[in-house]
Formats: sequence, C-alpha cells, structure tokens
Amino acid sequence: LADLEKVLVGRGPFANQEAAKRLKGKHSLPLREESLGSSAKPVTVNYTTYPSDYVPPKCSGKTEHERKNLNGKCFSMPRDYPTRGERHYASPELYDGVKDRRNAYEEVMCRVEDEMAEVDMAIERNASAMRALRPIRDEAVSLAEQEERDGMPIGRLQYKLKLGSLNSVHIGAIARVYGESGDEVIQHLRLNPIAVVPIVYSRLKEKDAEWRKVKKDLNRGWKAALTDNHEGSFDVKCVSYKREIEKSFSEDRLIEECQRAKSFAKNPSKIPQHPATTMMLPNFHLVNATNPILGLFQPHLSVLESANMPHKDAFGLLETYINKVGPKKMKEAVSSFRSAFVEPWFGLPASTPPERPTVKYTPGQKVRTTVGDGQVVSVSDDAGGETPFRYLVRFGFGTGYVWPDAIAHVLPPNVATVPDGPSGEDGAPPPGSLMPEDVQVLFGTESVYLFMRLYILLVTMLYQAKDIIGRDSANVARRIADPERGDVYESLLSIIRDAIEGKIDEKELETRCRNLVKRDVYNFVAIPPLVDGCGDAALGVLEEDLYMNLYHCSQLKLKGIKQTRLLSLEVTDEAVYRMQIQGSASQVFFSYLPPEMELVTTNPRAETAKPPPAESRPAPMDTDEKAADPASENGGNAAASEKPAEGTVAAKEPDLKRPKTGVDAEGKSP
Repeated sequence: LADLEKVLVGRGPFANQEAAKRLKGKHSLPLREESLGSSAKPVTVNYTTYPSDYVPPKCSGKTEHERKNLNGKCFSMPRDYPTRGERHYASPELYDGVKDRRNAYEEVMCRVEDEMAEVDMAIERNASAMRALRPIRDEAVSLAEQEERDGMPIGRLQYKLKLGSLNSVHIGAIARVYGESGDEVIQHLRLNPIAVVPIVYSRLKEKDAEWRKVKKDLNRGWKAALTDNHEGSFDVKCVSYKREIEKSFSEDRLIEECQRAKSFAKNPSKIPQHPATTMMLPNFHLVNATNPILGLFQPHLSVLESANMPHKDAFGLLETYINKVGPKKMKEAVSSFRSAFVEPWFGLPASTPPERPTVKYTPGQKVRTTVGDGQVVSVSDDAGGETPFRYLVRFGFGTGYVWPDAIAHVLPPNVATVPDGPSGEDGAPPPGSLMPEDVQVLFGTESVYLFMRLYILLVTMLYQAKDIIGRDSANVARRIADPERGDVYESLLSIIRDAIEGKIDEKELETRCRNLVKRDVYNFVAIPPLVDGCGDAALGVLEEDLYMNLYHCSQLKLKGIKQTRLLSLEVTDEAVYRMQIQGSASQVFFSYLPPEMELVTTNPRAETAKPPPAESRPAPMDTDEKAADPASENGGNAAASEKPAEGTVAAKEPDLKRPKTGVDAEGKSP
C-alpha cells in the first residue's frame, strides 16, 4: 500500500496539480537564484528562512517523528552565494561541479579511474564475445564432426551465422583483438563460420587470460597512485587559494593598488579580498595625520615589514632563481644590489662584512657627488659600527649626508659650489633641517616599486610559513618524539629551491609540502611563483641601473623632501613612486606621484586656529615661521603652499606673526 501510495502521489493528476501550483507561484526558479526580499530572514550565517509566499513540495512519506525533527523552515543560503546568472563563488567550500574544484590529486585519481574503466570494459567486452561465440563454436565443431562421420568432404556444405547471433559489442571486441586485420576477420567469420569461429574463440580466450594477468600488475600501480593522492584530493582550498595569492602579487594588481590608493581608501569595499590574502593586503590611507613627521599627506598605502622576518632566506631564494635564468655576470651585480641597496634600506645586518673605507675628504673640501657639487661640512662616524661613516655635505639646495661611494672626486678650490648659508655649530646644518634617522624617503621607478612590493610579500609569506610550521600540532609531536629530526622549515626551503630550479613539478612540490605540514599547504606552493616574479623584478631593476643614484638622493635626508623629489626626477623622469620606510614602526609606505602632481608637505585637514582676543594675544613669534593653510581641502594643492590662499580666513586676519611696525622683519619698507 505504501508503494502504491507513492506511485499515486508521484504521478497522475495530483502530481500535475502540485507542479502547476509551483509554476504559478512567484519562486519558480531555485531559491538561491531568486531575490528573496524581506520575508526571508537569515537564521544563521549559512541558513535563511523560506519566503512567506514560497510553496514547498509535498512529501507525504514523512512519519510523525520525521516531521518533528527534520528541518522544514529554512534552507542553506550562504551569504557569499553569487547573484543570479553568475558562476563565481567567493567561498571554495561551495561545490559547483568537479571541474571548478578539481586539483592535481583529483586529476590523477580520475585518470586512474579512467584507465581502470577502460581495462575492465575491454576485458568484459572480450568475455561477452566469448560467451556469445561459445555455443556457436560448439555447434560448428559438432557439424564438422558430423560431416566427417558421414564421409563428406569438409566444406562441402555452406553455413552462415544467424542474423543477430553477434551484436555490435561482440563484433567490436573481435575486431579489437585482431587490430588492423579485424575487418578481414569479421568477413571470414560471416562467410565461413565453421572454420573461423573455433579459431576466433581460441584467440579471445588467450587474450582474456593475458589481459587479466596484466590487470593484476596494473592494480598494484593503481592502488599506489590512489593511496598517494587520496589525502590531497580532499584539499579543495589549495588550488583556489593558491590562485588568489598569485592574483594578489600580479604586476597589474600591485600597480593598481598604488595608483588607486585614494579610491580604495574612500571605498574599502572595492579592495579585492580573500581569506588567503588577509595578511598580505596593504592598508590604504588618505593622509597620515597621526604622525605628521612622516609627511604623508597624500593618498598612500602601507605594508608591514620587520627586520625579524626571514630576509636572508628570501634573498637566498632570489639568488637561486637569478642564477638559473640570469647571465653569469648578474651574480656579482645581485650581490652588490643586496649589500648596497636592499640591506641598508631595510636596516638589515650586512651579509658580508663591509670594507671600512679610509677617510679621503676633510671638512671644507669641495667635492662632486652623484647628486651635485657641494662642500664637505663634517664626517659622521658610527664609532666602528657595521655602518660605514658618512659625509655631511652642503649643497645649493640644502645639507645632507652622503655615502663615501657617492663622492666622485675633489673639485679645485676656485670652483664655486654653493653659496654660504646659515649653519649651526661647527658648520653643521641648523637643528631640525634633517629627517629623523629611522625615516627614509626614496622616489623610485616602477621597477623599483614592483621589486619592493614583491620582496616584502616574499618575506611575509616566508614568515607565515614559519608560523604555520610552529603551530602545526603534528609537527610539534614529531619533534618531541624525535628530537634529532631535521628542521622542517629548512626542509621546506630545500623543497622550494628544487621547485625553483625545475627539479620537481607543482604536484610533487605540493605532495612534499603536505608530507611536512598538513595544514595551509597553499601558503607553501605559492612561494615559487612569487620568487619568480620578484626575481624578474630584481633583474629589471639591475638592467635599468638607476637604483643607486636614486638611493643616494634618498640618503641626503633633507627635511624638505621636495628637493629629494626634484633630484630624483633629474636622475629620471620615471621616478614617480614614493617609497618611505620607518624603522621604528616597521612599516613601508608607497604612493604614486606623477611629475605633474604637486607634492603636499602640510596636512590638508589641519584647521587654522582662530586668533585669541587682543588682550590675551601672545608675543610676536619668529619671523621665519609661517601660518598654516586652512584652504587645503581644495584638491590638496593649496595644502602644499606655504602661504595662505587669497580669500581664506587666514588671509583676512591680521598678521600676528610679524611685529606691527612700519617696516618688515628684513628692515624694508612694506
């Protein structure tokens, strides 16, 4: 009766009536593709109640216990499910077919399953043909024996196969056994079955025994392949997460992040986000008002960086890649690039002990440097530290520090270099005219910018790898059980080097990493592509051969970074990326400043304070100080000006910073 009830409910007028009712309802498509409106309310993160006008399908087979316990009020509707018509899934757990989530392990398992199916089908087709030919073979042998007993010559009588005795599967199996001669054998089988059928049957029987023996040997390889790839086939995140990480360090993405920093700072929802790239995403800012000494008053981005990160390991991987793809002469250039630029910029200890140069120039000498002609003011010695001494040189545009290798030669005493300017004690610049020691500002080209971003991403991913290895419980247990076990992180670096050198493929890389660490394998397999991109960027910087001149400009450490920018633009008009690092805060800042854009050096959001009452006004201030600009909100250009714009409040107020006399501070008549 229950089966009959199911048939009656599932078919006939009642079923048609229910189907018609659903079609007439508002929600004719799957609920995940419908605009549910306000009647459907989220219950949890992944479950939503049915709309009030939704007609659920009838299920009369439920018992009272099932109706009481089974869910019939809400359905699975993840918040990251795509809108109607789209096939992009923000969460990799959302299964949308094998092709969307198949990884290398599933590819191997599917290939093994295909091979197993092909072998089984060939054996079964052969066996089916044998079963079909066995009675025909017995009949042919019986007829031949009967003719022999009757004294008739063999072949006197003509026999033909009955129509339908062999179907297309049997004919195909016979033809497959004989290969290229299969069609000819089929013709003989049709014309002379008495003589051909026993021969064909014997051939099929031999192949059946041969193929079954081969299958036993193949089973060993198939079993090993399925065992090796079974665990990895469950990691559906690795492929999609690795793909997202690779997107995050593409050149187009990195350039877009810097050039559109203002848009991303105003609209954070436009920033491409993914769980795999959470630790690698930069922070976007319009201005940095909390630390005005940095002078970051234009849209920029910031990334975290620390000297405690594995910089040595990162550069070791870069050298492995460059030695593989670059010319031999690049090896020495890379070493110089590391010691003269990367390590000083990031404040890293020297990889090779620097040769401490002897003092060649004395205060008062006129010298020619990579940034212009100037006069040596003093020598700054670090008391025998790792950092060599520097020269304090006064130029026409200001005073700054210069490395010894930035000075070319001494100029004759009669050559005019810079006019005598105000200086402090012992010819030093006045206090406050130099940037803090832990702040470096570099205006670089696109190649330098890409290398900086990719290099920071590389050390960040290596730092994450060490953290993942340290938090892996299985790895910790193995180390406790076997204290003499080798360092897992060093083993990981060795595997990555093999992948960079091309000794292993991507699947082998993932397999070896999975054997070391069971969790978050996508962080490890994404490192070799990042090394390739960072190595290409480093080669681009070396081929461009502008980084040292730009770096010398940044080491002047002038307070007026406009002068640093002008010097950098004189080196190359492509120095449009501002890169700034603050050692004490472990941050690196990047901004895009094309030549036509003015560099803002004052906070555009600062408000000009109203003047106090006349009776409480302070004494006149120093004539060198200037009033703040309250009109800086107009595009940012007014903020960079040192004088208040016309028509602003500051311009209308009386000048409180100059003495109210008939002449100005220089003694001239106004």
